[in-house]
Amino acid sequence: SPLRFPPPSMAAPPADAPPPQELELEHMIGFAAGQDDDSSVQFHPTEPTTFVSYTGCLIIIGSVSDPHAQEFLRGHDEEVTCLAISPSGHLIASGQTSHTRVAGSEAAVIVWDFATRQPVFRLLDLQDGPTAYSRNSVTQLAFSPDGKILAGADDRADARLCMWDLPTGLLQAATNTKALSFLEFGEVVASGRRTSSHGKYLIYAGRGPAILRFTLEFDVRSMQYALTEERFKMPSQGLARQYFCGKYLPQGAGYLIAGSSAGELCVFNCATMVFRAAVPVSAGGGLLQLATSSAGGKELVYCGCGDGKLRVVAGLDQQWTMEGEVALSGEIRGLSASADGAELLAGTSLGDVYIVDAVELRPRHGHLGGPRMSSHTQPIRCLAFGDSSETFASGAENGVLRLWELSHYTVRTHIAPSDNKAAHPTCIVFSGSDLVSGWSDGCMRCHSEDGKLLWFVPLTHNGGVYSIALSPRFIATGGADASLRLWDSETRRVLAEFGEHRERYRVTGIAIDRNKPHLIHSCGADKTIVTFDLKQARRSQHFTQQEGGFCGLVQSTQGEQEIITADTAGCVKVWDGDVRQDAPIAMLVTWTERDELQGKVRTPSGLTTHNAKPAGPVARLARRRRS
Repeated sequence: SPLRFPPPSMAAPPADAPPPQELELEHMIGFAAGQDDDSSVQFHPTEPTTFVSYTGCLIIIGSVSDPHAQEFLRGHDEEVTCLAISPSGHLIASGQTSHTRVAGSEAAVIVWDFATRQPVFRLLDLQDGPTAYSRNSVTQLAFSPDGKILAGADDRADARLCMWDLPTGLLQAATNTKALSFLEFGEVVASGRRTSSHGKYLIYAGRGPAILRFTLEFDVRSMQYALTEERFKMPSQGLARQYFCGKYLPQGAGYLIAGSSAGELCVFNCATMVFRAAVPVSAGGGLLQLATSSAGGKELVYCGCGDGKLRVVAGLDQQWTMEGEVALSGEIRGLSASADGAELLAGTSLGDVYIVDAVELRPRHGHLGGPRMSSHTQPIRCLAFGDSSETFASGAENGVLRLWELSHYTVRTHIAPSDNKAAHPTCIVFSGSDLVSGWSDGCMRCHSEDGKLLWFVPLTHNGGVYSIALSPRFIATGGADASLRLWDSETRRVLAEFGEHRERYRVTGIAIDRNKPHLIHSCGADKTIVTFDLKQARRSQHFTQQEGGFCGLVQSTQGEQEIITADTAGCVKVWDGDVRQDAPIAMLVTWTERDELQGKVRTPSGLTTHNAKPAGPVARLARRRRS
């Protein structure tokens, strides 16, 4: 939890002072859309309106019918990379990335009790390699149909496949293999011995151009489980494919269907272990995800394709027919069917999550047939609230600007990247109906609420624009060239320029004083805060700190309206702009040196949102008074 370090000169708070306030996570917008696996967002297998997703170090349990309903599972200390839910819905398994700062660490797997939302086991059998600081991630997790076995694998070249006994959390068997593209359990085969209660588990996997079957069987001679591997028989030529996903169909003798890099639905007979058919499904991008359902009274296979199409096929063995399709945004990276088979949950590479009617193939619950949820897929570089705390704007590293509606956590406006594909927004101000943003290519752009480009200034600052503030008469900007410039609000011509920050250090924050609009406060990566007096056309205040360059500045809306800064040392500091001082009047250490504080934005109601560099999703934080 945050630690508060008051300067030595500050007096202790009075005994009757109110308790300090803390920030708690209220809502997460988005999911891990950049992952290539199909587990980042999926329906719960027994609760039709419940879905489970992950982002960062959090597991999120949400509802498709109520966007405000969210619960968080906390226990991971690195980024979550994989998720699986048991067929009964009683257990959730999530895997993460191993530590790089801890020698000999493992990529941990946590098993959660869904009912209590508490961790049950922490499994540490996926070692991160031969060297002390090598790194691996859990990429595949799958539960057996009876919920007694959990299979997991990592992403190393010499990957490890582990089988855990869930009643005890003990490792039953493990083997080394190359990285797997999917894991899928078949049916559990009952033991043929009267005296044995141990069943035989069949696990199907993709590994490059090969389809494998692993058999987990209890050996009575050694009194332990043994794991063996077999390959499916492929045609002698003409079927060199990579396999992205797989599903087991129990009909008939049992079939495995797999999505290939050529966009085919490849069918394998599990009894004879031979290839049976290749059904063309996608014209480009491959067949990335599969889901099955009995919607409409017959067994259907839903295919998520790399060309953005969700296609439905029906059939078995060598006989298949196309039933329908719908186009979504981006590659379909996640796909699962609801417990009642009525809906599909589809996550795309563009960060959108669609709820699709399983029969009509029509998006539901979204605004005007759009996605139900959205997320940035690249690190968020800037945030700004508008005149209300119910709307805010964001800009990501891929050049996407979005205007969000917090009442339903949906995107009101999506603004595609600018003509310069290499540029991204670095700062943004949302005032009235205008979104004014600064960009890494040195331009300043203004968009309307509906996404229309109103105007732009091509050469605002050399090296990029990193801070903007608005007043009725002028626009103040700070750039990578260490200068602060004032622009006429109507003509966008330069009115004045100040060069008080050190050369080669960007100006990272600007605030126009609320009480004295002729004063402009700025901070920079050179560790200085400078106040400019426009009436006197000179600097009126100057603060310098020894540790950490400043990366954000706002003026408080409460009390004496002090200046609040964020810096690269992970500190939030409060400065009195009216008094010369060598140290801040208050300081808050937010996190450790391994994190990087990007900036601060303040909403009209006083809600403060911190923007962290690695995250694509947006976190909404609410104040909570500590008792």
